Amino acid sequence: MSVNFPDMVQSSLLRGVVLWAVAIAVVNVAWALVVDGEAVRELNDADHPFQENVPIPIEGLLGAKGSLPAVFEADFEHLVDPSADVGWAITSADGTRIAGWNGTAQDQASSWEGSLAPGEYVLTCSGPDEVVAYMTLTLEPLGPMRLEGHLLATLGLVVLAFADRGIRMWLDARGVSDSSEAVPIGFRGVRPLIDEDPVGMEGQWSPPMRG
Repeated sequence: MSVNFPDMVQSSLLRGVVLWAVAIAVVNVAWALVVDGEAVRELNDADHPFQENVPIPIEGLLGAKGSLPAVFEADFEHLVDPSADVGWAITSADGTRIAGWNGTAQDQASSWEGSLAPGEYVLTCSGPDEVVAYMTLTLEPLGPMRLEGHLLATLGLVVLAFADRGIRMWLDARGVSDSSEAVPIGFRGVRPLIDEDPVGMEGQWSPPMRG
């Protein structure tokens, strides 16, 4: 039975390409799941007194300068008058208004979705003393590194694969080199005679027979 060598090479090459494609897809899907991780900050809740001014420091992960995807949600409850006026606003350190809302406590929950660059912000809330506010800010700390993370994950996989192959080749070469070291012929199979029993050795060291 003849073996078609070109077909074997092509099949091996195709299998290698498929394995590489699967590995790259796996590491990139894993990074996509990690990069979507969220960090939730509670800025106002029922367990703490109502705060009219809440500082919001935003820091990029590992010093990243890109803007972080952000979602702000607010809901008010008034214990006495549901029609009481309430509102909120997010401003930057220089006083620039980023987002805001005004309405009554009986209105549906308000929200804002956008991005915040690293820096200092202030959440300003307005309402009577009897109001209860539920406010959260959700950030994606890894959001600015989404593209860079995909590139680094793919590059890291390639580097790891080639490093593993190089180490294996080095170990195999070292094993062959160690096993091929010659042993001096004069020391091979030498059996010391001092441990032999002269009496038990047939035909050796026997006294001559006298007639």
